[in-house]
Amino acid sequence: MKALIIATFGSTHEDALRRDLDPVVDELKAMTDVPVRVAFTSRMVIGRYEKKTGIRYENEVEAVEGFLNEGFRPEEIFIQPLHIIEGFEFDKLVDLRSRGVAVGEALFHEEADLIRFVNEAGERFDEPTVFVGHGSHTAADKDYDELNRLFEENNLPHRVCTIEGSVDDSLPLDYMKGRGYKEVLLAPLLLLAGDHAKNDIFGDDDSVKTRFEAAGISVAPVAGGMGSWDFVRAIYAEKFRTYLEAIPCEN
Repeated sequence: MKALIIATFGSTHEDALRRDLDPVVDELKAMTDVPVRVAFTSRMVIGRYEKKTGIRYENEVEAVEGFLNEGFRPEEIFIQPLHIIEGFEFDKLVDLRSRGVAVGEALFHEEADLIRFVNEAGERFDEPTVFVGHGSHTAADKDYDELNRLFEENNLPHRVCTIEGSVDDSLPLDYMKGRGYKEVLLAPLLLLAGDHAKNDIFGDDDSVKTRFEAAGISVAPVAGGMGSWDFVRAIYAEKFRTYLEAIPCEN
């Protein structure tokens, strides 16, 4: 590897970028001395952020082409995704493998990743917690069901739901009500706590928070997205380190 692209869905919210994205990027950058580009996979986010700030993030294709134009060969470029699941946005990165570019793993790539997250979350979150992810219309959406199964199997008072996936918030709501919990933590299962977190999870109008409150359960928000959680950054760093150790002669 002679060039690194760090790829994320992106956000139009400056606070989310600085709080949740920068720490992950800084940690990965510190592990190598090669040139680094940060790319957003969401074209919608790129356009809205540019309109809002005048600053344009590259998409993943532009980032690859930028390195190619600088003289790097495709096989010298590695993309480390910061996506949570390997759904539609991750597939945009996978498409670049046909050009000879290497692509790493999302946070949840295999069963061991889900188990690790459940174990870490069980240690870090003492109170009943609802983790809210985005969801996907791809097979990767099953990861959220699997997280719920693992939380149940490990007798942990945590559950998962999604904003646009198949696991809606009725599942954790019914669970928390059934256990008699009067207060829960609400945490974004999102790298960046931007628009979805502020509106769909914590908003005052038809959000996960308001539906729990309507059911008589008070909500305490977990600040920040997953990029601000040290144990999540450690998982991404470990995935990147595994790739680097597989090519020791090049680093």
